[in-house]
Amino acid sequence: MSQQSRILAGVFCSGMAAALIAMAALQLPNWLQQRKMVSESPPVVQTAEPEQTPEPQVTAAPTVQPAVTPEPRDFTALLERNPEVIGWIKIDDTDVDLPVMQREGDNSYYLKHDLDGNWDDLGLPYLDYECDIQQSRHLILYGHNMGVGDTVRFSSLQNYREPEYYQEHPVIELDSLNGGQYYKIVAVYAITTRESDGDVFHFNQYVNFADDAAEQEYLDEVAKRAFYTTGDYARADERLLTLCTCTYEMSDARLLIMARPLRDGETLTADEVIINPDPLLPARWPAGA
Repeated sequence: MSQQSRILAGVFCSGMAAALIAMAALQLPNWLQQRKMVSESPPVVQTAEPEQTPEPQVTAAPTVQPAVTPEPRDFTALLERNPEVIGWIKIDDTDVDLPVMQREGDNSYYLKHDLDGNWDDLGLPYLDYECDIQQSRHLILYGHNMGVGDTVRFSSLQNYREPEYYQEHPVIELDSLNGGQYYKIVAVYAITTRESDGDVFHFNQYVNFADDAAEQEYLDEVAKRAFYTTGDYARADERLLTLCTCTYEMSDARLLIMARPLRDGETLTADEVIINPDPLLPARWPAGA
């Protein structure tokens, strides 16, 4: 290369270098500013995703079906015959399928009168006149333990002395003018009405209870007299139904069947039978009866 060419190449390279230096000088402030911004930026922190708290499992309470009730009964025709009809009592597959009467202030009239007011030795089941079929905590029904031919009243109640009979007929249906209710039998027991026998249990004086404690005392009295009770015995806050009829193991004796309302979720089936090995019986009660 000639001397002149080398000089021209040197000049060109020097010019290029000067141009590059000038461009770098122009870009330097921008680069420094970007470095400053980066250095002043807050550090990037990697945050963990929050753990998902599982939703609590809500278990729905089991649905308890309301207690079943009987089909409404039409009392129109019965009331036209006798306005003292207040209801109907029925125990399936038994002779107990009869109107229930009530006469104000009189607990003897329907012992010997029929639906039309005629004399009748068989009478009809009737509610104690002190009871209010809608309001009273304890409903007491009386009926004869007798029959004429195929016509009977409460005589089939005698069969409840045997637990097997209860297991086949555990429910009483009681209808009133305002609707019906099923009652489950919970105790069967016997009493005397003769004061000379001592320890007379005046069950019919307990139409209402001062409070739940008073009812519990009554239930305890029944339980110690019962031939048997059931596994779902009555509670002190429940209504009671008692059927009363004569029994002939001895004179002046009565057999009583106590029941309480069917509860929500219950079926119309028998409960466990709990035999009382030593029931409190009237003093004259014959041994082994």
